[in-house]
Amino acid sequence: MLTNYDADAVAEVMGIAFLEDPAGGPAPAAKPARSSKAVAGADTRKFVINLDHDLVRIVEIRTKGTFGRFEKSKSGTDRSLMDRKLTRRPPSSVLIEKAVEKGLPRLVLRHVAEQIAGTDEAKISSLEWVIVPKTTLERREEQLSPLESERTERAARLFVHARRALGSAAEARAFMTLPHPLLDGRTPIDAARTDLGTRRAEQILNALEYGLAL
Repeated sequence: MLTNYDADAVAEVMGIAFLEDPAGGPAPAAKPARSSKAVAGADTRKFVINLDHDLVRIVEIRTKGTFGRFEKSKSGTDRSLMDRKLTRRPPSSVLIEKAVEKGLPRLVLRHVAEQIAGTDEAKISSLEWVIVPKTTLERREEQLSPLESERTERAARLFVHARRALGSAAEARAFMTLPHPLLDGRTPIDAARTDLGTRRAEQILNALEYGLAL
């Protein structure tokens, strides 16, 4: 078990949830998100993972993505859950790992970028390209590769750590996007392109959080 891995917070930053899906069939149709090239009618089977012989669907819960969205009824119940009789599964490091191995939905990267960059479209796109190069990302209409998914998860995880260590989302955003001398002048989001770079950024946050010497 990973220590200090906040699966709930990481899933929230990535904008995803997990639903147990015995049928594993196509999700209800939804309108495409304005912020992505994803097209309606995407093959949602790409976002079904197998965990302990159970099928679990990765669903997007922040915008109207093509791989399913929870819509609240007047009673506050998730309409998609009622219609499909699916049950929500609490996020865990294992579920997120399986989702990364499968390849995360393209919109997850957009969600992470929005969490870190705010509402500025130019900054959001620029941050996306730090994680996945622009020319590569232009070919990802629906799904990221496992390597790109891993980079996306690392960025989300580091942002969650920064938010916890520094006390606010605003301070976490500043930490993630400003050059740091202990990262050779790179920003933590740039360092998060590699596992070793992420570990160096995490060491800085651990020092701030627990008063450790670097």
